[in-house]
Amino acid sequence: METKYYKTWEQYVAEHPEIDKRLANVMAPKMQSYEEMMFAFVMMLLM
Repeated sequence: METKYYKTWEQYVAEHPEIDKRLANVMAPKMQSYEEMMFAFVMMLLM
């Protein structure tokens, strides 16, 4: 999906190089789920 509002974990890491590689493995599932929840919430508001 191409949008400026939704980002995958890979895009997020590319934009934030300060993220420690060791912590990235722990952060990835949580950040991706938060991103998906926020996107679903916004889509629900628009419908």
